[in-house]
Amino acid sequence: MINLEWLRTFRAVYKTKSLSKAADMLMVSQPTVSQQISALESRMGKKLFERKSKGVIETDVGQMLNTMISGSIEALEGVEHKIIKPDSNLKNILTIGVSPHLYKTTFCQNILSLGEYVHLTFGSKQQLIRDVEEGNLLYAIVPEKQNTYDTYCHHLTAQNVVLVGTPDIDFNELKKLYKKSHQMAQDWLAEHHWYAHDHNSSFIKIYWLNVFDKKRPVIVPNYVIPNEFETLYQQTRGSGLSIAFDNVAQYFVDEGQLQTCELKKVHYRDLYLIANKKKSKSSETEKLLQILRKINPPAPY
Repeated sequence: MINLEWLRTFRAVYKTKSLSKAADMLMVSQPTVSQQISALESRMGKKLFERKSKGVIETDVGQMLNTMISGSIEALEGVEHKIIKPDSNLKNILTIGVSPHLYKTTFCQNILSLGEYVHLTFGSKQQLIRDVEEGNLLYAIVPEKQNTYDTYCHHLTAQNVVLVGTPDIDFNELKKLYKKSHQMAQDWLAEHHWYAHDHNSSFIKIYWLNVFDKKRPVIVPNYVIPNEFETLYQQTRGSGLSIAFDNVAQYFVDEGQLQTCELKKVHYRDLYLIANKKKSKSSETEKLLQILRKINPPAPY
């Protein structure tokens, strides 16, 4: 197989018509250039240049080879320049770990705002923490505060659980019934269609236990879809109620497709950004925090 460096050296000699000038361009010695050209000629079995008193001139085979490789070599040189130039964005590739569920429910709509080069990794909480500690990832978004020797931990947002309804639902009536009688409110809720991604989810159980004083109403979901974001999307196509995180539902609320009702504040958990201490830059971290907190406003303290 032909060595790519030989072809790059060939292009330099072809453009400068001089072994010494090509050596200067490539920042190598002239003997190195001569050796690489000789190796390329030997590999091809053809002469590429004729040596003259004031440099070299390409042969017909040399002209043909240049025509064949010039576009590819220039493209590779362009990539190299883009990577090594001082203001290259490729020096600022964000590697972020997140669970598949958090990505789909919270961040998938906003990935373009994170930067020009963003590489996401899916994994469990413990695996993502290990990847950040070991430097395989710059950042990870995880539930619960993590304090480790090799990472910084930054609060992102609180996730509260809310009742979500389509625009035709009269939440004012529900609030009046809730103040009057919890049983009347439960009866009202049971009259509507229900959407759920998993009616046994822990945050749904916590919601009912908080709102109805440890008593869960008898509600059978009509539609069960294995993803919270997709559940809310399907809800927008019909009429009814669901239980969801406030920051997940907010996307549909902003679009005017759904509305939320807070009968009682129910806090479920907090999300945190962890950063590798050695590899992450403080300025980059602050910028990322500003973007993520704009997507998920932190709870006031």
